[in-house]
Amino acid sequence: MILYPDSYLFDNENKLEINGQVIHHQHAWLMSIGDEELDLMFENGWRRAGNIFYRYSFDTHEDIVTGGPKKVLPLRIPVNAFTLTKSQSKIWRKNAEFSWNLVSGRPTDAHHELFLLHRDRFERNAPDSIYDFITTTHESLPTRGLLLDVYDEEVLIASSLIDHTSKSLSSIYAMFHPDYRSFSLGVHTMLLEIYAARQLGITFYYPGFAHHESSFYDYKKRFNALQWLDWKDAVDWLPYERLREKTEKE
Repeated sequence: MILYPDSYLFDNENKLEINGQVIHHQHAWLMSIGDEELDLMFENGWRRAGNIFYRYSFDTHEDIVTGGPKKVLPLRIPVNAFTLTKSQSKIWRKNAEFSWNLVSGRPTDAHHELFLLHRDRFERNAPDSIYDFITTTHESLPTRGLLLDVYDEEVLIASSLIDHTSKSLSSIYAMFHPDYRSFSLGVHTMLLEIYAARQLGITFYYPGFAHHESSFYDYKKRFNALQWLDWKDAVDWLPYERLREKTEKE
């Protein structure tokens, strides 16, 4: 059951109308937040970028297909219910040669260099800095942040910025080296996050959001045991029928 506490974090809902579509959105700026309250925000569809926590019902970036906003789907995976698809098993085996670690800390020069390489993939809405997503005190404020890093020998080829509590692991932003695009590192870091969450005894993995319509985020909709939340109209998370690969047989 989704809970709605009497808290300023869940007040001050804003509405915006674009092309006849009403968009609901909420924001809170926090210097710090405890694990219990952060779990509650995740359970209610909130995300964060730096010190700004937010949730919204539609993505207002222009949709080149429909000409309007896209419906946002907050996503989560119950960790113990997850199983690999055939394509994910292939990615896991293919990338077994890469080493990885999960640490508490701040981005290094190598992370900033990787971010700049990753940013060049975007034709529009490219982020300016890694600090668009986290703070300079990532390991301690406003949450307890982690870094999941993937290496090809000594070279940092992928990294995921993560929030975590004893109950939740939430991916904030992932980046990878463009020379390794054939290794599906965006999916691989998600698989590593789920693996790490299971080892740590964490209940829910939050991979961020996707769109109801087809979009850049469709790869997130190809995971087993996926759930989604309509935080405006639903009272609980609902099963999401996994989006199948194009080559996958029915």
